[in-house]
Amino acid sequence: MLLTFRGYFESGRFVSDTPIQIPEGRKTIITVLDEKIDKENERVNYIAYWNKIIEDIQNSDEELEGEPERIHFKTPEEFVAP
Repeated sequence: MLLTFRGYFESGRFVSDTPIQIPEGRKTIITVLDEKIDKENERVNYIAYWNKIIEDIQNSDEELEGEPERIHFKTPEEFVAP
């Protein structure tokens, strides 16, 4: 039997992404990947991604025609099933 769990090490302990149960008496092997979860880097990449989209929209010379489609945002009451 082979089980795989994703997670990270923090303060010398393994923290799984999901709840896990390892059967008692089982041999375990831990593989450490040479990549650190970098939340700040993820945030910077996310911001850069959206800034690129905004820049592309602003630099577009495409002419818009017609009326934009109207949308409706649900109220909290509309989320509750009848």
